[in-house]
Amino acid sequence: MAGIYIHVPFCRQACRYCDFYFTVSLKYRDAYVDALLREMADRSGELNGERVSTVYLGGGTPSVLTGAHLGEIMVRVQELFHVDPEAEVTIEANPDDLDDHRLDMLCRTGFNRLSIGVQSFQPHHLELMRRSHRSEEAVDAIIRAAAKGFDNINMDLMYGLPGLTSAEWEHNVRNTMDLPVQHISAYHLTYEPGTVFDHWRRKGRIRELPEESGIAQYRMLRQTTAAHGFEHYEISNFSLPGYRSAHNSSYWSGTPYAGFGPSAHSYNGTVRRWNIASLQRYIESTVSGGSAFEMETLTATDRFHDYLITALRTKEGADLLWIRDQFGDAAAKLLREKAAPYTGTGEMKTEGGRLKMTPEGWLRSDLITQQLMLE
Repeated sequence: MAGIYIHVPFCRQACRYCDFYFTVSLKYRDAYVDALLREMADRSGELNGERVSTVYLGGGTPSVLTGAHLGEIMVRVQELFHVDPEAEVTIEANPDDLDDHRLDMLCRTGFNRLSIGVQSFQPHHLELMRRSHRSEEAVDAIIRAAAKGFDNINMDLMYGLPGLTSAEWEHNVRNTMDLPVQHISAYHLTYEPGTVFDHWRRKGRIRELPEESGIAQYRMLRQTTAAHGFEHYEISNFSLPGYRSAHNSSYWSGTPYAGFGPSAHSYNGTVRRWNIASLQRYIESTVSGGSAFEMETLTATDRFHDYLITALRTKEGADLLWIRDQFGDAAAKLLREKAAPYTGTGEMKTEGGRLKMTPEGWLRSDLITQQLMLE
């Protein structure tokens, strides 16, 4: 099985925390779609005829494309690739794009999963982040999407925001529990270099939330979602039974995928490829046949590190027998030795032949994973 990711680089306005590649100029949408269709046709053989089990339109904000654009893209995906009839087909959307007409169009076009960027129900935080919707619009969009027949809805939330109180965060989480969502992606704010938030933090215009407050918000999220039947299956992801994100899970399990669009990444098990983060150069390259991507062949050490980084983010953890078979006894032995201090603190555990991080270990996942790397 394989996955397809399509990067749609358009946003109506720039969120102040975001470091993904995007543009707020919508005038190139037609040219982008033409270029995307050309790229998919040129690279249609890369998946070697494998059955495609997931298609994901991310961004950016894919919901700013017109119905005609989305229809063209999805028809071409079906024509060029062997898409499973039961494939999970996701589109990211902002709440203010999801009126009844747009929801009907998305159903007709073949999308069966929505990922809605809510982030917060606090008006002052929505304004601070420069989100384009109001909290009432978010609630209304999710309720209307469910009424239209969408029964696989993800909602994005963000915690660790400047000034976010425990009461505000509890309100956000409990509001979410009252909505017909089957999946939650919850991320702690990171101050990515080059973003407005990072600039404001360095200038003292906003203050980073104290670490202990962010930890308390993470623990409250875990407790509340568990009480409502959600499984914490990946460091930032929670789902009701049967509603894990199949597409994102493929990333964490090393499944091959092809990425199309500017800045999109692809992976076939040994080679990584990524398109350049420039819409203009991307469009030009698909016309001229020039190169608008870079690639690297992974060494055994690269693959080992990639596996650890992704596997330890998940509830299932890393398969020690698979590591031994793929990378040798020495690598498996060294990994167990390096993990021993963290199993002692309860931040990691070995269970059923797998090395796992506990939810408490996930609080320090970046540091712990770094310590497990081969020298």
